[in-house]
Formats: sequence, C-alpha cells, structure tokens
Amino acid sequence: MKVLIFGLGLNQGGVGSAIFFAKQKDHVRVTDLKDKIALKPSLNQLKNYAIEYTLGQHRYEDIDWADLIIKNPAVKPDNPYIQYALKKDKKVETDMGIFLQYVKPSQIIGVTGTKGKSTTASLIYKALKNAAHPGGVKLAGNIGKSVLEATPHIKPDSLVILELSSFQLEAFDNKKISPHWAVITNIYPDHLNYYKNMDEYIEAKKPIVKYQTKDDFLFMRKNDPFISKGKKIYFSVDDLPKNFSPKIKGEHNLENLAAALAIVKQLGIQKKEALKIMKNFMGIPFRLELIKTWRRVKIYNDSAATNPEATIQALKTLPNCILICGGVNKNLPYQDLAKAIKKYAKKVFFLEGTATEKIRQIKDKTYSDLEKLLQDIKSIVKPGDTILFSPAAASFNLFQNEFDRGRKFNAAVEKVFSD
Repeated sequence: MKVLIFGLGLNQGGVGSAIFFAKQKDHVRVTDLKDKIALKPSLNQLKNYAIEYTLGQHRYEDIDWADLIIKNPAVKPDNPYIQYALKKDKKVETDMGIFLQYVKPSQIIGVTGTKGKSTTASLIYKALKNAAHPGGVKLAGNIGKSVLEATPHIKPDSLVILELSSFQLEAFDNKKISPHWAVITNIYPDHLNYYKNMDEYIEAKKPIVKYQTKDDFLFMRKNDPFISKGKKIYFSVDDLPKNFSPKIKGEHNLENLAAALAIVKQLGIQKKEALKIMKNFMGIPFRLELIKTWRRVKIYNDSAATNPEATIQALKTLPNCILICGGVNKNLPYQDLAKAIKKYAKKVFFLEGTATEKIRQIKDKTYSDLEKLLQDIKSIVKPGDTILFSPAAASFNLFQNEFDRGRKFNAAVEKVFSD
C-alpha cells in the first residue's frame, strides 16, 4: 500500500506513524511544509527506514500517488490538500483512526479536558498496573508519541488508557464510537487559534461521550457542559480524605486525583489501596516538576502550561515565586493571568512571543535566550526563593514544542545553577 504521512512534525506522532507502516512493508512517503533542517530531529529517527520525502512543500501529485493518507491531527479539515484528497475519494485517516481498528471501545478509558489529562491518565495507569489487570494495561494517546506504537502490545482483554486531545477525538467522531469509560477533567479556553470560538472547541471534545450507550460511563465535574447516555459519575476534591497529603502539589492536582480515584473504584480497586498508590505519585515531567534545589532556591519546570489557566493554578500553588512566562498566543484571554501575576508573583521574567504582549503590563525586558534569562535571575535570587517556569503560552517561536521547551529549560538550569 502507498501511505502518505501528511505532516511529519516534531511531536513524534508522524515519526511513529511512518515507522508503523514502514515495518509493515508499505511504501511510505512523508510530506511536510518544514524543510529538512527544521525536521532534523524527526528525520534522524527515520534514517534506517525506506521512506521517500517531499519537504518544504505539499504537492497534489503526492495526494494522487497515495492509497492512504495519514493526516497530522493538527492539520485542519479544510486544508486544500485534504479537501482535494477527499474529492478524489482517497482514504484520509489519523494515526488514532488506524489505532481504533485494533481496539474495541469496551477496552478504552478515554481521558480528555483542557488541563490535567496527562496527570489523570497517568494516575489511572499507575493504579491499574499495580492491580495487575489480567490482560495488561497500556497508556497511550497524546503522550508525545504515536498511538500506533502501542498496537503490538494490546491483547483482546487489555485495558487502554488514552489521553485524548480535541484533535485526536476527531477520529472517534469519524468512527462514530466513544470510549466505554470517558473522563473529562475540565474545560477552559484553549486552542482558539485553531477553533473559531469556545463553542467550537467544546464541540470538538464531545465525541468522547457522543456515541456512548446506557452501558457506558462518564466521569466529570458537576456543571460541565456535557451530556451522555451513559451513567454519569461526578468527582470532586471532597471525595478525598481530609487528611490526604499527596506528593504532587496543587489544588488542581487534587481534582485530578479525585477523577482517577472515581474511575479505578469503578474498575474494582479498593479506595484504600488506590489512595495508597496515588499518594506516592510524583507527577510527570514538565508539570510543576521540581527539577533542582540550589542554595535553598527551588526551581520548578511547568513547561506543559500552555494556557493562562494552567499558569494561574501554578501561581496559586507556588505563591511569592519568581515567574518565567511568555510565548506564542493561541488567541486566548490573558486578563486573569495578568491579575494573578500581580497577586502571586514576586517578580516576573518574560520570554519573547505574541502572548507576552498580552500578559505584561509594563515594557519589561523580554528574552529569547533561556541561559541569559536564568543568569539574570541568578543575580537577584535569595535563599528560600522559588523559581517557576510556567509559560502560559505555546512555544513555536523559540522551541519545537512544549516538551522541547521543557528539556531546554532543564539543560539551561543545569548550566547556570551548576556551582
């Protein structure tokens, strides 16, 4: 089969898709608007496979050539090349669409929301893995690599915890299925550079419950705008014991813990056992992650905070901090964040970007170099201070993505705070 990967990208999804089909001995071609220099990290991972490339452009002849087109989830449906492919009756899928051919909805615990998806999905995975589910448990989805990498490890009786972005939920809508267990952590404004408005963003989240039946389950906060035919189970921080002290910080993480607890209880794990496992959960990289303590100064990496609400929660968790924020605006409102910075931050340093102009109230200096920024912070920091890297914005002007941003921040911290 001739498979065209439409959008290789730098987030591993395109790489995983290309490898999946190359291993199946399909004829694979990759096309991306970025050139080989920009795509070098992804291309390096594909150098041992027989793959053709059309880089720096898209071509209609590549669409004509393909039997199957794997669309990067972030490519909009109205893309002219995708529209051309559909008019030509070409099969257009995402990697999630292919993955759903390998699993049944009854195997899927789907987790979506604006924030907390990764933490909640990881908590569920940790608890179920510890309980030794007979068919095994797999964590996949929006976790920095293609979901297709999980397919060889899934058995007919496996449970699959899928962290699902609004883009990935498009595949569920196309297949007209929803997970047997659906989890919605929360809904805040996000991706409004992609969606026309908040209503359209919420609509993109609805496939997680849209095709549920009375035999399915929806776990959600009260008053969130979702309707399901399945059984609704509400969660809140009040579900946790009053004396519960988890290792992960933040009121928002208590809500994530409550969500995970509700699901694993439904799957037969005793509350006491689940709480014991979750209490020791240390969190995941780039989510309020303590990466270094230098001369009684704590440094946190919250690079996954790509919208204002996430940074507001981080500021509430670590008040009186020295904040580093800024980046690319996703057409989001920043008024509440500006107020939170004024209330909670001891001092703020800005990375360059369109969001920065929305956040800052005065003409502060902006930085394009993390090391220079950290050197300036180092010159003023005092024992007992906290440094919080929580951008509240996307990263594409200075970094490949939020994971690349997080890794580069860690590297800069190690270099600057090495003595």
